[in-house]
Amino acid sequence: MRFTTKLSAFITLLVALAMLLMLLGCAFSFFNLSHQRMHNRLATLATTFDQALLSQPPGTVRNWLPLAMRTVGVAEVNVINGQNLFYHLALPPDSTHPPLASEYREVTLPLLQHPGSFIRLTYLDPIAGYTHSVRTSLPISLAILMMIGVMGLSYRWLTRQIAGYERLETRARQILRGERDSVMQGDIHEWPPTASSALDRLLRELREAQEERGRVDTLIRTFAAQDAGTGLNNRLFFDNQLTTQLEDAGAYGVVMLIRLPDIDTLRDVHGRPAVQDLLNAVANLLSTFVMRYPAALLARYFASDFAVLLPHSTLKEADVIAGQLVNAVGALPTHPIDQEALLSIGISTYRFGQTPEQVMDNAEQAARLASLQGSNGWVVHDSRVPERGRGSVRWRTLLEHTLARDGLRLYCKPALTRDGQQHHIEILRRIFDGEQELPAAEFIPFAMLFGLAQRYDRQTLTQILPLLAAWPEDVLAFPLTVDALLQRPFQQWLRDTLLQAEKSQRRRIMIELAEADLCQHIDRLRPVLRLLHGLGCRLVVAQAGLTVVSTTYIKSLPVELVKLHPGLVRSIDRRVENQLFVQSLVNACDGTQVQVFAAGVRTTEEWQTLKEKGVHGGQGDYFALPALVERSNKKYSHN
Repeated sequence: MRFTTKLSAFITLLVALAMLLMLLGCAFSFFNLSHQRMHNRLATLATTFDQALLSQPPGTVRNWLPLAMRTVGVAEVNVINGQNLFYHLALPPDSTHPPLASEYREVTLPLLQHPGSFIRLTYLDPIAGYTHSVRTSLPISLAILMMIGVMGLSYRWLTRQIAGYERLETRARQILRGERDSVMQGDIHEWPPTASSALDRLLRELREAQEERGRVDTLIRTFAAQDAGTGLNNRLFFDNQLTTQLEDAGAYGVVMLIRLPDIDTLRDVHGRPAVQDLLNAVANLLSTFVMRYPAALLARYFASDFAVLLPHSTLKEADVIAGQLVNAVGALPTHPIDQEALLSIGISTYRFGQTPEQVMDNAEQAARLASLQGSNGWVVHDSRVPERGRGSVRWRTLLEHTLARDGLRLYCKPALTRDGQQHHIEILRRIFDGEQELPAAEFIPFAMLFGLAQRYDRQTLTQILPLLAAWPEDVLAFPLTVDALLQRPFQQWLRDTLLQAEKSQRRRIMIELAEADLCQHIDRLRPVLRLLHGLGCRLVVAQAGLTVVSTTYIKSLPVELVKLHPGLVRSIDRRVENQLFVQSLVNACDGTQVQVFAAGVRTTEEWQTLKEKGVHGGQGDYFALPALVERSNKKYSHN
């Protein structure tokens, strides 16, 4: 209950108590005075009768006694001398409103002039008599009704006076909860009006400042990760992702450097519009091919160069892509630029332990050799890398076999706050291919490609729910794929499964969704996310910064955490562009309940820089290594 409501109720109670006491006092005084007045009249009548007997015989008393009895309200007079009845007189009852027997009272008074004699008076109770008189009872009734009416009007007036405080307080509470975007402008009923107007002005200026800051943050993120000419990722972002790949144990893949003729020369010969049309056409062509491969990344590396990163891919797959690109050049719109020598592709493999400079130098040498051929073609720099890739058939066989034998392995990794307290535990997924364990980043894209994402997400949730009971103090975070959440059968299964868990357990569930996938399907995901939020689950947006997207989802969705992509965290103490990106994301979360966490923290320098930029917490090898979760629900088991 709000303070104003308590105050209103307290004042109303005081007024009601005061009026009740006043009514009781008036009623008591009325009853007391009525009986006292009646007692005085009876005493006067007895005295008069006693004095009359001294000078008059009893028979002559009848001449004046009935009139006096009616005036006082006496119905019967009995004079007793000792044990004998000396005198008796009774008046006939009123035929119009005959009193009840219970309304009569008796009083016995001594006759002072006649010792030993007593007069007994039977009279009508004055209070009972008032009930038969409308004229007498009407003022009391009107007074009571007036008091009730005044009390109602007082309460109504007080409520109206406090309503302005209530409205102003409601808006203030919304602002304190971080709901500034949903706070409406105040109305004329808010009080005090000066405070209401000042609050409206501050909110208006704050919205304008937020919009301006949002535009600046978007500009910063775009500068840090996006090429202005084509809208693709830029060189900084590409090198960042390649570095992240090379630092993961067991990583391998292919880098393709696609070179066009010198852009400046083309502009001088053919003009700027023609060259820009060519760049847009090539960018669209490359995007079409790259989108077919899981986790692939396309960037404009130099003015005339495009780079493609193909994690967990082989030279065989790169050869196929290169051949398709060369064949597709002829399908480009007709340009005055010679298309017979348009693309020179250099292909280089990479593996764990190499440096980004080594990989890109190899791709550069291969692209230079390809350009010397004088026609569209490609050159492979290093073909001696062991063939570790799998074809589609082998991938599907491995994934199906893993599901059939329930071979999903779970690892746990704690996430800590700035002050070192455990915030939650992230559950990582891995599978075993007979030789080594494969992380989710490697096999989940293929599971999505083959339509197996639902089955893997079901198995993940089925294995995690028992952990909630086994670890009653921990909050568990685990990923789900957007592909599965968009399917109605999976939505129904997820709802039914979560409803079987206790409400306290559901509140300890944090569901992670990739930022890029979430923003791509945000409208279709809103009903599902509202359902999960209603069930008590919490939403985490993971891999933030992998692509450049708008941060409007932070305020439009019930997001609790935003996790930075490890590529942004890697060597952030030496990368100013990554610092700008992280700072802009933290600024976008200001004024909300959303917290920013970092994933993949490895060094003290990285963690210190992240804390300086306002990050609330982090996880990674710097804090703890992943630990295997055994099927016995034992909390930690290191290999």
